[in-house]
Amino acid sequence: MNLAAVIFDFYGTLVDDFDSSVGRTHMDFVKALDVAEESFRKLWRETTDMRVSGAFQTVEASIEYVANLLGARLPKSQLSRAVNMRLKMIRRTLHPKPDALETLARLKEEGYKIGLLSNCSIEIPILWPETAFADRFDSLIFSSRERLKKPDLAIYYLACERLGVAPEQCLYIADGENYELAAAAKVGLHPLLIRNSAQNITRELHREAREWQGEAVTELTG
Repeated sequence: MNLAAVIFDFYGTLVDDFDSSVGRTHMDFVKALDVAEESFRKLWRETTDMRVSGAFQTVEASIEYVANLLGARLPKSQLSRAVNMRLKMIRRTLHPKPDALETLARLKEEGYKIGLLSNCSIEIPILWPETAFADRFDSLIFSSRERLKKPDLAIYYLACERLGVAPEQCLYIADGENYELAAAAKVGLHPLLIRNSAQNITRELHREAREWQGEAVTELTG
């Protein structure tokens, strides 16, 4: 392969899987809202796609939307506290895997362009400047900012366009959520699965990873 760029997924690839990183802190965030917890959690899950697709460009908007569905009007101080807890929770998920920064530095030294292509809610681009990844990429594609998400083929073309390379010149490394690897291959990128423990959980989200027959690694430095 004549590669000029490497495009990375984020959660499950450069950092740990989101669900395994959040843990019980999500429950604390919900409790801070003083609303019906079970109902809020259910609606929050049901509106995940809206957050990832960019329906909310602030954390406040995403929280208020679900609260309003429950008929709750949050005082400004309570909303502010909930936003801060949500951001604090997300920060905990943004720590690089042990080999992530080393891999990015090595690729940069070898002359590759490096891109990020992440399905994520608005908290990630908001917090991005304070992460260890902030200055490591030539191009950043966050679904919530672009209002476009994987596996829509258009977002892969956009990632290549931002890097100034043809799809055939790109390696795409991801953990196989929502058939993102198959979509990358359709566009012409070279997909590479990175395996992790979250893929063993029987969920539709990681079905592609469990069924993947293509190239795969267990760590980035491999």
